[in-house]
Amino acid sequence: MTASSTRRGGWPAAAGLDGLAALVATALGAGAAAAALAAGLVLVARRAAVGFDAAVGPGVVLPVTAAGAALVALADAALRSGGPRLASHAARAGLVLAVAAVALPPRAATWLEAAATALAITIAAAAVTLAPRPGSARPAGGHCRPARSAPARRRPRPVADRLPGRLRQRFTRYDAHEGGDRLRGRINVEVGAGARLAHGHVGFCPAFATTPAVAVSTDYDGVEATVTAAEVLPWGVRVEVRLAEPAEEPLEIPVDLLVRSPE
Repeated sequence: MTASSTRRGGWPAAAGLDGLAALVATALGAGAAAAALAAGLVLVARRAAVGFDAAVGPGVVLPVTAAGAALVALADAALRSGGPRLASHAARAGLVLAVAAVALPPRAATWLEAAATALAITIAAAAVTLAPRPGSARPAGGHCRPARSAPARRRPRPVADRLPGRLRQRFTRYDAHEGGDRLRGRINVEVGAGARLAHGHVGFCPAFATTPAVAVSTDYDGVEATVTAAEVLPWGVRVEVRLAEPAEEPLEIPVDLLVRSPE
């Protein structure tokens, strides 16, 4: 198929993750998880050795809980920067073990001990409840990391696939960076069976101050045809599609337009 003019644009290159940043995030997340798990296991072992009947005061409960919560926060920060999700869950497991070792069974000998125990249990429960869900984390820069088996970047679906019905025409009006009024879009021109000529009409609202320049093109290659801007006026354009041979069946020819105000 031929056209009076053709203009095509390229897709921007896909942005990739910074390898060094991802490596640092992985190391931080793994370190926080290892520290939390190790501390939790040590505390459980020591508490089991002395017996769970031994009293643990707020001077131990609060610092242990604060340190565990800080390690969970560090693991979550690493996850948001591209670190491993497993580290976030492991850090939470360490926090739960540590709180269980120093705050259970709960005692209320004094109001301070009761408050410290309640606060520790609440923090551990909140950490487990607010654990990041699959697909909720984003690496640094706000770009989702693609699965290894998937392409790093996919072109968006055609506009027609995102509409609830059949696309007839779609246009965007804008002011160009270099100056001047622009209109860009696509119209689908229907050609009936047995016909060689068909027209489509695009209105300009508001109308251009003077008659604009119109360039038309198409990427349809099913038949031999020519598309032209047959009549151009300040308030609209008539697009003409002329086939080399009569259509054997009804056709829909997509025509792209670029309309520019005079320089």
